[in-house]
Amino acid sequence: MSFVMIATGSTSSASRLRTVSFASLTLAGVFAGAVLLSAGVILGWWISALSAHKPDAVTHSQAAAPTHPFALEQLGALSGRLFKLESQASQLSERLGARQSAATKEAPQAASRKPGSGGPMLPPRADEEALDELGVLEARFARVEQQIAIAADASARQNLELMRWPTRLPIEDGELTSTFGNREDPITGRRAFHAGLDFAAEPGTPIHAAAGGTVAFAGFRSDFGWMVEIEHGNGLTTRYAHASRLLVKPNTVVTPGEVIAMSGSTGRSTGPHLHFEVLHHGEAADPRHYLAGL
Repeated sequence: MSFVMIATGSTSSASRLRTVSFASLTLAGVFAGAVLLSAGVILGWWISALSAHKPDAVTHSQAAAPTHPFALEQLGALSGRLFKLESQASQLSERLGARQSAATKEAPQAASRKPGSGGPMLPPRADEEALDELGVLEARFARVEQQIAIAADASARQNLELMRWPTRLPIEDGELTSTFGNREDPITGRRAFHAGLDFAAEPGTPIHAAAGGTVAFAGFRSDFGWMVEIEHGNGLTTRYAHASRLLVKPNTVVTPGEVIAMSGSTGRSTGPHLHFEVLHHGEAADPRHYLAGL
């Protein structure tokens, strides 16, 4: 292999052609490299020898090396690369954090997804908790109903007791003409005990039961004329005397205010009126302690 070289001269217009072989060119390159290498070795030996004779200068140059513009440039480059790496690491960390947070947010959504389901629509059944609550409510209602029943029974008993308590006036708008206690007897004029109250009443005025009870006696007695006695319980008995006509019979039940007879002047009497008595265990008591409105 060979190379053709064209050379032009200043004095001749004709060009000269020369042929150079590849081996000659290679040999020339090796020779040039050897020369350059020898020059570098000699230069390095000379610099080493010079440094050995001046240690202070070397030390000073080593100490001052960091301030050399080339060293400062290298430090700046390294610092720039380090800052760039730190920035990239921070950005990478932020991206990883964002991905983790996004994964965390997406996890519940993925977990909340329910599989498909279906089937016929049937009436719901009561669960155990609902049955328990229903049982509690039923128990509460039962207690309330029991309390209401007890209160109603107590009220009925109280009303029954009040019905049996002689509080009603036996004559409506009747004028009280004689009170309970000692007085002058209207027939003899002598001092005598009056066991009840006398109400003035025209003949045929309705006589009402002062309380509910059972008729113990309905008939005629010489001192009282036509008379009715009603037992009310608790040892209480009321007596209605001098009637003109009786409307009840013995052993019949009467209600408070029921009409039991008509007023008159039968028996030991000086005129139409009603003689009313209240007996407690057979002993005469002042009716005013019982009758309301007196």
